[in-house]
Amino acid sequence: MPSNSSNLPDGVEDLTSLDASELETLKRSLIDFYQSKNFQLTYPSLVEFADAIGGTQNSSLRESAFTFFDDLSSNELAIRPDISQQIARIDQAEESEKEQRYCYVGEVLKKRKDSFSRSRITIKAGVEIFGGGDNKYEVLSLLSDSVKIGNLNELTLSFGKTEILNEVLEPLDLDFDDSISLNKIISSKSKSDLSAWVKEKKISNEEANKLLTLIDCNGDLSVISKLQNIETSEGHLSEIQEIWDFIEKETCFKPHIDLTDFPGFNYHDGLVFSAHSDRYGFSIANGGNYFSQTSSGKLRSAIGFDQDIIAMIKLKA
Repeated sequence: MPSNSSNLPDGVEDLTSLDASELETLKRSLIDFYQSKNFQLTYPSLVEFADAIGGTQNSSLRESAFTFFDDLSSNELAIRPDISQQIARIDQAEESEKEQRYCYVGEVLKKRKDSFSRSRITIKAGVEIFGGGDNKYEVLSLLSDSVKIGNLNELTLSFGKTEILNEVLEPLDLDFDDSISLNKIISSKSKSDLSAWVKEKKISNEEANKLLTLIDCNGDLSVISKLQNIETSEGHLSEIQEIWDFIEKETCFKPHIDLTDFPGFNYHDGLVFSAHSDRYGFSIANGGNYFSQTSSGKLRSAIGFDQDIIAMIKLKA
């Protein structure tokens, strides 16, 4: 059981007894499974240079990191809030143009408490594939098998595609700060905040209506008809249908579409998804497509997910 000691800061806990044993068993079972699928086990450093966390495009990642001054190097250091981007750094150092497959497990520390475990520290396990083809269905299957290993049920997989929002945003020609602000408003699904924002930025009625429609694009396949009203490309609509069918038929999840809720940090580009417990509604896993940059400056496609394995064992309690 968790130990709630008065000697610990708010948002952290000890795991003892059966919880500790169950956590270690789940960690080992997941890593054994991933290695059986030809993923290379990797243990990134817990600490990074603070200016390397997130970069210019990943402000939410950088803002979530605990930082401190290092007397030894005279640099500001950060404790990782996320492992996926560390794997991207490691893949960059490999300088390979071939497909690379990594798995990992480790602690992360964030400034804010996790909504499910009420903790700022958790243990994440996950996989990342770099330089592959279209691996989305393999990755969705791996996530489904992972939660089965954790003996979890009554789960929903919510998914979306960032390209659909990007199609709506492109004509607006927003700068970086305005894009971040709008993304936060859209993710919150606050129509009043969105209406105030489009009025302030003098967005045309046509584009404003597209944004307001997009906020309502969550739920079942009826979302597709709403997307047709804002002239979403047929290719994206077909892919949404295909992903829905795959999740429904080939995984243990119930599918759910949400085109304005992009879980985790803001570096994903393409398919995004999150697994939720039907009993609590909180996310226990997040993932999706993104791009990393090679040492020569080329973009390298990637896809993966991580899961909160402390939340997984608590869900069974």
